[in-house]
Amino acid sequence: MFAKSPDEIIREINSLRAERGDLIRSLVDGRLFFYKSTFGSVQPFELDKLTWILRAHSGTLDKLDLLVRAESQDTFQLLASARNLFENLIWIRLFKSNFEFGLVFYEMLIRQQIDSIERNISQVESEIELFEAYDERDQAITDQIIAEVKSATNEEERVAATHSQHARREELDREVRRSFTLYGAAAKYNGYSYQIHLLQTEALPKLSETLAECRRSLTDFEAIKGSSLSSKLQNAANNWNWRDRARDVGMLPQYDFLYRYTSRLLHSTPMNLITEKTLSASEELLMLNYVFVTISDLYDEIEEFEAPGLADVFMIRTDP
Repeated sequence: MFAKSPDEIIREINSLRAERGDLIRSLVDGRLFFYKSTFGSVQPFELDKLTWILRAHSGTLDKLDLLVRAESQDTFQLLASARNLFENLIWIRLFKSNFEFGLVFYEMLIRQQIDSIERNISQVESEIELFEAYDERDQAITDQIIAEVKSATNEEERVAATHSQHARREELDREVRRSFTLYGAAAKYNGYSYQIHLLQTEALPKLSETLAECRRSLTDFEAIKGSSLSSKLQNAANNWNWRDRARDVGMLPQYDFLYRYTSRLLHSTPMNLITEKTLSASEELLMLNYVFVTISDLYDEIEEFEAPGLADVFMIRTDP
């Protein structure tokens, strides 16, 4: 038996996705639609463990539609895909082993959303302060060029003043770029003053509104958490450890094997800086085979998932 080439395995992955993806997608959509119809109101559905298991199934399928499509994969992309799929499979198997992990998933989601929004608000507030300082400097550049042009006695002096203004503005733009701002490019286009106005009147209010909604969702969840999660899982969302979770679902050998490769090549350790930074040909084939098998396992686990109150209903999408 001849070993397959990387391109052949990638084609296998894409064929697997083409053969099974749409059918399992229609099954997950149908399950979620039917399950939602069994609830009398929105809130109980949103706080139900199976709701979030089914949504995690749907999100997994979305991701599988995007991963490993090209005919070639660089080392970092391949390792990142393999590690992401591995952790995804842990979640899917945890759901199967204990439905309560659906609520652990939901709690982690809410807390991560709150943390992300709070960080975004802090970033926007910092950028407002930064743009205010840059706006003052920008205005000073404008005032200076006006003064220099007015005082110029000939065209050569006016051209020199204009060039000086461009140089100072370019230096200001470089500083903004090195500040790694979310809205730096927009500020350069809109002007610092108007960008500050947009952040204060549009970005911050929207973020604050979304943050309030997430905090309300967390409050609603905490009201039912004590009666919905066993004592073993009460603090699971706050004390998540991938090695422990891999052990829970019998995937510890995969954890040790996979993290050895990803740690060596993804982290900037001394070994990473000095030694080979790409996978060998045999390692690349190993990782691609791992990706193929894991995608197949994900499809199997999602398709075979069963729970009380859940019906295997297929929903066919008609949108393009």
